[in-house]
Amino acid sequence: MTKVDCGKGHIYDADKYVTCPYCDNFRTVDFGGVSVGESGATMPGNMIAGAAGAAMSGSVPVGAGGVTMPGYGSMYPGGQRSVVEEGKTLPPRGYERRVDAEIKTEGRMKREQGIEPVVGWLVCIEGSDRGKDYHLYGRINTVGRSDEMDVCIHGDRGITRDIQAKIAYDPRKNNFYIVPGNAADNTYLNDEPIYMQTKLRAYDLIEMGSTKLLFIPLCEERFSWSGGLDRGGDGHAVF
Repeated sequence: MTKVDCGKGHIYDADKYVTCPYCDNFRTVDFGGVSVGESGATMPGNMIAGAAGAAMSGSVPVGAGGVTMPGYGSMYPGGQRSVVEEGKTLPPRGYERRVDAEIKTEGRMKREQGIEPVVGWLVCIEGSDRGKDYHLYGRINTVGRSDEMDVCIHGDRGITRDIQAKIAYDPRKNNFYIVPGNAADNTYLNDEPIYMQTKLRAYDLIEMGSTKLLFIPLCEERFSWSGGLDRGGDGHAVF
């Protein structure tokens, strides 16, 4: 059994279903014990009857492993496809991992709108990228010189390519932390070297290589994506 999370909290067997059976959007076609597709692919429920008739009439090719529906990915909105390959489900485009209740707002925005909401920034105030800002997202953000890093600082050779440091956002407590990475050289926070996870506060100064980064949070005690903006008793934002 291959367990897969549909993104809405349902765990189902990917060896039997291509999409979540609990969401009731799809169901499997079965012709006397033979499922549509060699590995048990599914089709939208309102197309099952037509597919069955086509298969019985011989207009749909029948393979050794069952009835094969060629090119049925075009039936999905936007050309998305959900197929089974080597016993593993390939999720439709836009599928995201399951998120906990505490970060469901950020996860839902990314799934539904294609937007990963920003929770803060790093702003380079000294170094090769002076004046540039870097978005921080509601997860663990990697910092380094490689293009694969979330915060990529190209021009500073004093920064390691792969994970000089990590900036982590904790949605449960609405806090930020900096964690040292794999670099041989130290990363400094307010002129002090960091050797373990350390809490970040607004306008903390982070130094690595010849680069100085100012930390600016968006999500903190006055705002979060799940709780909104604290406007105080007079209706104005509390600062």
